[in-house]
Amino acid sequence: MRRYETTFIVNPQADDATIDRQVTAIIDIIKADGGEIQRENRIGTRRLTFPIAGLTQGYYTSLIFDSEVGVLPKLDRYYKLEEPYIRYLTIRYDGPLTADVSLPFESPYERGDSDSYGERPHRPYGFRGDRRHDHSSDSGRRSGPVLPAGGIGGSASSGNAAGDHSEPKDER
Repeated sequence: MRRYETTFIVNPQADDATIDRQVTAIIDIIKADGGEIQRENRIGTRRLTFPIAGLTQGYYTSLIFDSEVGVLPKLDRYYKLEEPYIRYLTIRYDGPLTADVSLPFESPYERGDSDSYGERPHRPYGFRGDRRHDHSSDSGRRSGPVLPAGGIGGSASSGNAAGDHSEPKDER
């Protein structure tokens, strides 16, 4: 048996009983193949990063379970056939079970530090690091193509006007 984690987002517009049925349906699929749920984390309704199918919120649930590989295609098929599942992801889980998995999903407002997002490091030269800002030495910089002293048409002493393609005049 291997340990997996599946995280899915359910349409939050349904009532609580329907959402609970969707979560228990996934748990039943896992248990039907001899799997064992190690951790169930019902994260709750969260705002989506971008709208999916016109929805701006979703009900997040994460399950860590031990099961055989054969349950993965069954989960995938069920997620695809059932309409309430907005997004899902099942991966092999390598982390410890003792870690608190709810912390990455908490916003700064929920943690109580809504006024600040923590101290930012002092950046004397801006966000790009310690690059020079005076541009006095342009070593390694290329400002454009290197042209002969007189430009493309001839030398600097030719006396030609720009765009004049006639022979150079004799200046004696």
